[in-house]
Parts: sequence; structure tokens; C-alpha cells
Amino acid sequence: MSTLFVAAGGGGDALGVLLARRVLEPEMDDGDVLVSTCAWERLRIDPVPGPRSRGDFIGLRLVDGVRAEISTTTDTLPPGRSVLPRLAGDVDARLFLHDLADGAVGLAEQFQHLARALGADSLTVVDVGGDVVARGDEPGLLSPLADSLTLAAALRTGLPVRLAVVGPGVDGELPAEQVIAILGGLGGIHAGTLGTADVDRVGDSLGWHPTEATTLAAAAARGLRGAVEMRRGQIPVPVSEASATVWRLDAVVTYDFPLAEALINTRSLGSAETIIRGITTVDELEYERRRARERREIPSRTVTAADIAHASLARGASHITTRRLLEATSGDVPSYESARFDGLGLWALEALARG
Repeated sequence: MSTLFVAAGGGGDALGVLLARRVLEPEMDDGDVLVSTCAWERLRIDPVPGPRSRGDFIGLRLVDGVRAEISTTTDTLPPGRSVLPRLAGDVDARLFLHDLADGAVGLAEQFQHLARALGADSLTVVDVGGDVVARGDEPGLLSPLADSLTLAAALRTGLPVRLAVVGPGVDGELPAEQVIAILGGLGGIHAGTLGTADVDRVGDSLGWHPTEATTLAAAAARGLRGAVEMRRGQIPVPVSEASATVWRLDAVVTYDFPLAEALINTRSLGSAETIIRGITTVDELEYERRRARERREIPSRTVTAADIAHASLARGASHITTRRLLEATSGDVPSYESARFDGLGLWALEALARG
């Protein structure tokens, strides 16, 4: 069977597909890997809140008459921005863009079209971290919308759907043990563990890509153990052996995923947002809108990397992501590399604290 990999949460999960590809499809050559992803960069990259649609891009290549394939010459219409064209030039896989504008119904049609045009007879939905398995009442849940909407759309297609979770807990939402317990209860299996060779295949991309979750999974594969401060300055995220594991659920049933089930008949992103907000009280789109307003209205503070390092150490963290460091310091990332972990987007706090 040929599968179309579907990144559940955007470009970071697309990179997660490539990180875990050997574990998921050991016989597949890199050039045969097909990955569909949405474009939802956070405000540090894209100043426009929310995900971009296909109509926000120029230079997408035609796939059976529809502009959908991302290349190095693809670009976004201002003021939107995306790192996906750069990622397309960094990897051997083919990257395709899907969008969330028409809800699960429209997204399912996009997946059906891509699968038919590319000769794929199944979908493998990949989520880095595992919040796609959330029930909605978890206190740490922050961003369930894209993941659950993507899974709902995949289940609407009528194609066989497999779910893969890379690095349980590395997104800083549900703890690893909770993700693993839910997957185990649904019949999920431990598909394998990421190794240094897997990271080496995508290491150049991980050096610049803003994804935090996939970076943590890669760092765990390279031996990092500790706790990482990441987006929004939440409780530091533990990095353990489990952070480098890959889990697979081969029989995905709609009613096992209540958030996806609630979204399966949506026809717009707005209606999906309303449903998720009603179930979970989490509204990541509104959070981004508010943050965008604050960035325009509130002057940035002068905070150094050393200041952040001391505060993070006090919270029990050992490392911090580049994205969190940029967010907290308004762009003050040290020019020296001695504090950086193994060329990835992580920094050792002890070294930063020394300045």
C-alpha cells in the first residue's frame, strides 16, 4: 500500500513525519515520501493570526489541475509568511499544502483529490506530541484545533486511516504517560524509537525550523534528558526516553476521538473553532489574535538571554527552545554556539546564564 502522510498540526509535524519516516515505513525511499501539511506558523514567523489557505500562496505546483505542491519557488502573499518553501528545498520528500478554511468537509475533499492524483490508497496522520488523542478536559491542552480537524477530515475520506504519534508529550500539552495510556487503551503499539541516524537525516532543517515539539523529539533521540522551557513559558516539559518513541494506531475509529468526531461535519474553520471552544474552553485562534494586538500595542521589553536563563533555571528547566528565547527576549539570541544543544534549536540554560 502507498500512503499519503498527513501532518496533523502543520509544518512542525511535516518535519516530524520525515524524522519518524524510517520507523513508520522502513522500506520506503525518501523520494517516495508524500507529505501534506497546512501552513500555520506562529506569530514570530507569520504576523497574521491563524492558518494560511492555498489562496494565500503563489507558485504552488499543479497536482491534477489543482495548485497544491510546495516548491522552493512557492511564496506567500504579504503580509503572511511561511517556512514551508524553505523546508521543501531542504528535504527529498514531496510536500503538499492543504488548508483548513472549509472545515472537515472541504479538507476531506482535498485529501481525496491528493490521494487519487498521487496514487495513495491510505492516509497516515502524524501528530508530534500527541494532543490529537485529547478528550477535551485535559488542563494542559493548548492547541487541539488543527490536529482534531485534520483527523476528522481524514476519517471522512473513506480511505484507510492510520494514526502515528511521534514523541509523546513533547508538545508540552498532555503528559507522555497520559498519551501513551490513551493510545494503549485504543490498541496502539510502540512502533519504534528514534535514533541519531533519524535526526541526522533532517538535522539541517531542525537547525533553523521554528518547531519546538519535533526539536524535543530529535534532542531526546540524541540523548538529551532534562526539562525544556518552551512556548508561552509554561511548566518545563520533561525530556525522557519516551520522548524519542513513535506510536502507531492502525485502526482509527471516529468515536474514539471525541474532538475529531465533533468536527467531522464542519464546513468552515470558524464553525470548527466555535465547536472546539465550546468543548474545551481553549481557543488558540483567539489567543493568536490577542497576541497580535498586543505585539502592535505594547512596547517590547528589554530582557536579555541571561535574564531568561536565570528565571527558567529557577522553574526547574535545563534547556530552552530558540522559539521561546526569541519570544521572551524580543530577538536576543546569543551569537555564540557553545550553549546550543547539538546544532538543534535548544540552548543549555546554565551556559546562557553565564552570559
